[in-house]
Amino acid sequence: MRYFCVNLFNQEPKLFFMRKLLLKIFNYLPHFNKTQKNRHLVIFSPEKKTWVIKELGEIMEVQRPYLNEGYTVKSLADELNIRQYQLSAFLNHELGVNFNDYLNQQRIRHCQQLIHEGDVYNLNLKGLASRCGFHNRNTFSTAFKKFTGYTPSSYTKRYYKASAPAA
Repeated sequence: MRYFCVNLFNQEPKLFFMRKLLLKIFNYLPHFNKTQKNRHLVIFSPEKKTWVIKELGEIMEVQRPYLNEGYTVKSLADELNIRQYQLSAFLNHELGVNFNDYLNQQRIRHCQQLIHEGDVYNLNLKGLASRCGFHNRNTFSTAFKKFTGYTPSSYTKRYYKASAPAA
């Protein structure tokens, strides 16, 4: 296969055998396997796993840090007194979620609780998002749909319609 390139100085088309040239270059280069750089192997004992899950649950239930918009994996790792990469690896491998999804799950559960208690009946979408720890309405809507299967407004309407007394 031949490729043409135009020389901008004299506008003459020149024929380049780029394919052959590239094959020559890359056939002489050693093949490298992609390796994961800066990856730490984290192995938790069963006791440590149980402790981390228990502590995570207590922190999320009692302190509710997910309501802070700027909450980070570093903040949570500091509260658990473990390293940031260890917490991230634990969430990824043991719970199957990344930190943002874990935090957003907690926020959406809180939002559902507020909806069920009737505390958000007069709030608009931005107000509800802010009250649940989201700083962005679109992020809130996307996370809500991801974890519940409904948009916040359709979920709210369905809940209030289902819980309304029959006339």
